[in-house]
Amino acid sequence: MSIKQHKGKQKGVALFMTLLVVTIATLLATEIWFNNTIDISRQSNNRSAYQANHYANGMALWALDVLRIDYEETQAFDNRGEVWNQPIAGIQLEDAVLSGRLREMDSKFNLNNLVIDGAINEPSLAYFKRILNNLEMDLGMADKIIDWMDSDQLPMPQGAEDINYLSKSPSYRTAGQHFVHISELKLIDGVNDQIFERLKSFVTVLPISGTVPTRININTASTLLLKSLDDRISSKEALILYRDGNASNLTLEDFFRQAAIQYYNLDTEPMRTLISTQSRWYQAQVTVKMDNAIFQKFALVYRPGALSVIKQWSETAYN
Repeated sequence: MSIKQHKGKQKGVALFMTLLVVTIATLLATEIWFNNTIDISRQSNNRSAYQANHYANGMALWALDVLRIDYEETQAFDNRGEVWNQPIAGIQLEDAVLSGRLREMDSKFNLNNLVIDGAINEPSLAYFKRILNNLEMDLGMADKIIDWMDSDQLPMPQGAEDINYLSKSPSYRTAGQHFVHISELKLIDGVNDQIFERLKSFVTVLPISGTVPTRININTASTLLLKSLDDRISSKEALILYRDGNASNLTLEDFFRQAAIQYYNLDTEPMRTLISTQSRWYQAQVTVKMDNAIFQKFALVYRPGALSVIKQWSETAYN
């Protein structure tokens, strides 16, 4: 090899090493920039999430105050024409836009009423089966829901216990306790997306206090739930009771005296455990728009009197 060729080879190696160093330096710089960008984005997201959570708590206080005012004005009954049914939209702050609304939860049948204090609540079971019948759904779903909540492994006649769910993929077990969120209904054997979407329009899940089931507000209940109160109630009679969503019975006595049903003798003790003219449970929905992002939170609110309390928070709606 000549001296000229040798020098040319050295220059080639030097150029390659230079390019290699530049490439490595570029990759390192890119990685540092990328990691810094991620850290900045993460810090920004954390800050936004913290601020959104702060605003959500503030909106929840608004909801509690609205319920207090409503109770003080008309504590004897609740209907859809009250102040709680008026949403708040587009409150402009310096760095966010807030919206909120209250949804009454006692307008639906509480699935947790099926099992009270470890035993089947017969009036609630009969009512739920009438709901399923009017929806033209399998009545066996009631047995499966009871088996999901009860503590034993003895299946109801048309029920399903652990042995049914452990054979699925992935496998799981029954809860052995009350529902916590309506989304759990999807886990019940035989409940597909179509059945879930239809059924959740008429049912909900609310906590049970002691041995007393929650009661449906007949002023806010749908026509199907009103029709399901008794086999004798027709669709036409249910529409009369519904009054285009403006029912305003002050007491159950007023409801039982309605011309559409007054001859059915519905005023019984079991019936009075199912229905009321008051609402105790509400969902507070809070929407916060900030930094080109939307944050949503849902609070389950219990109002036993003038003062309400938030029982739990969720990232998804309770109904």
